Amino acid sequence: MSARTPFAVHDGSLIANYSAKFAEALAVKQAELQARTARAEAELSIRARSEFLSNMNHELRTPLNAIIGFATMLRDSDAYPLGEEQRRTYADYVLQSADLLLGHINTILEAAALDGGAVEISKQMIDFDEALEAAVGRAAIAANAAGVAIARKGHKAGKTGWGDAQRFGQALDHLLRLAIKASPKGARIFVRASTGEQGWPEVAIRDHGPGHDSAAIARALSAFDDVHRGLDRSFAGPGIGLAIAKTFIEMQGGRFRIDSKMGAGAIARVSLPSHESAAEPRKENDETVHAPLMRLAG
Repeated sequence: MSARTPFAVHDGSLIANYSAKFAEALAVKQAELQARTARAEAELSIRARSEFLSNMNHELRTPLNAIIGFATMLRDSDAYPLGEEQRRTYADYVLQSADLLLGHINTILEAAALDGGAVEISKQMIDFDEALEAAVGRAAIAANAAGVAIARKGHKAGKTGWGDAQRFGQALDHLLRLAIKASPKGARIFVRASTGEQGWPEVAIRDHGPGHDSAAIARALSAFDDVHRGLDRSFAGPGIGLAIAKTFIEMQGGRFRIDSKMGAGAIARVSLPSHESAAEPRKENDETVHAPLMRLAG
């Protein structure tokens, strides 16, 4: 006859009852922790959006007020005698302010779509020379207003990539606007479509602004890393446009590279796979990296 241990596990035993109560208490604690986490994330998300809208208040009102003010003066030219040169100048101010306002609105809509996961990708063949030329044309108003020039380097390379033409163009728009914003009056921004690493077609955009340190770039590029931080970005420094450009490129299976050195400007490279290589598996080191500063001016 075997002896029974004092705390043998069987129905109604001390250990069985203790285990059941412990499991029940643990489940309650886990549920409470999940609820607290969900509430904290919701509060952070609400706060981030409030801060984003607060930051955008000035960004939207400034160009809108300029449009209203100068348009009013043009309309009431009888009360405000204007010469032909003044009239043209005020019309340019209206055009520049409208272009700036449109850029801010597009950024808000794109950021909201990315934050909510509502962006779709439709792939096709993209002519990089045509895409770059179109983007430079769209940036002309902003470049003229800032007093900077955008110059193409090299001849048309005839390179084509496989991706979403609309999203690729939007990424180029953001990178060009950021280069314009960073450039001092009288500066030149160099752009080039060529062949990048592993034979992928590539667009490079080089500015000669003050540059950004690695911490500022890292903060800008991490705008969509966390759910509650998706819209918590102002337009200072590299701004949320850098994260939008990076996200649009990587959503297409492309590569995004940027490097900036304080006092030496910045360069951004974006590339998409060719149609033939689009189905090839990406390597682990194909994620966003900081590449050496390329000299487009030389």
